Amino acid sequence: MPSPHRPTRKLKKPARVTKPLPSDDRKRSKLDDYKVLLQCIPHGNEWRPEHLRRTFDYIFSQEHEPLVSFPARVREHSRFRFTSRKIRSGGVFTARGSWLLNGLTLLDGDPDIVAIAAYPIVLRYIAATPDRKDTEWKDYIPAVSVLRRDGTVGFIDYKHDLDAQKCEQRTQELALSLSKDCGASYQMIRASETLRQPLFYNRNLIHANRPRWGEVDLSMMERSILEQPLPMTVERLSEALPYNALLERWNDEARESAQPVAGVHVVSSSCLRLAYMGKVELDLSRPFGPSTTISRRV
Repeated sequence: MPSPHRPTRKLKKPARVTKPLPSDDRKRSKLDDYKVLLQCIPHGNEWRPEHLRRTFDYIFSQEHEPLVSFPARVREHSRFRFTSRKIRSGGVFTARGSWLLNGLTLLDGDPDIVAIAAYPIVLRYIAATPDRKDTEWKDYIPAVSVLRRDGTVGFIDYKHDLDAQKCEQRTQELALSLSKDCGASYQMIRASETLRQPLFYNRNLIHANRPRWGEVDLSMMERSILEQPLPMTVERLSEALPYNALLERWNDEARESAQPVAGVHVVSSSCLRLAYMGKVELDLSRPFGPSTTISRRV
């Protein structure tokens, strides 16, 4: 029984939608409503290509705000803060669940992806009714939206295999609706696909060696690698480049007293950074190592 001297405390939900879902039909006809990805099958005379470009530009801009937020002090053990330079709106993705965190690592380590957006937008798609006799409009917010280097846009969800089986119908309806209406793609990636090796190992290495904020775009070692006659293996690059060590010293010591840091392979780290920035391509069919081939990206 609550104490009469202390007001009752209202419990908050673990996750809440910060902006209401636009379920009103009148909102579909507003041309300036770019925060909802409108579908053009029943409203083909109102939908224009510039509205779609404006929608995608907003998703991957600095002004974008995630549509799902997690209140503080609620299930803190299941929330993760993922940082990346590819997240243009603040650089932070508050993820919930280990599968989504592993999926973000894969996306951040993919050189073909240039931008990531968290809980980007409300997708309105056409779904079958429960009796399978008619269709209806439904709203859904995916976890991640990505912008690829070739300009295509994709929406992705990461779930456990058992949860993904329950959403197979929605996955097919979303993928069909997005591909037909606006040329985007939708994927429901399962946990077994996320942890597939050696892809996860290589992408995790690229993510760990990503450039941080404030660092120069290309270091001396990275410029030296691009000047080499690629393709070459990591072992041949290490033999061709003389400065394959990281030296450290105290501020009050002379430069001649610097000692190499054990366990740091500068050429390998530079190759992974160049792959992250899209300057070179790596042979990721095998685990990254001295025999990995480095080629120039076309």
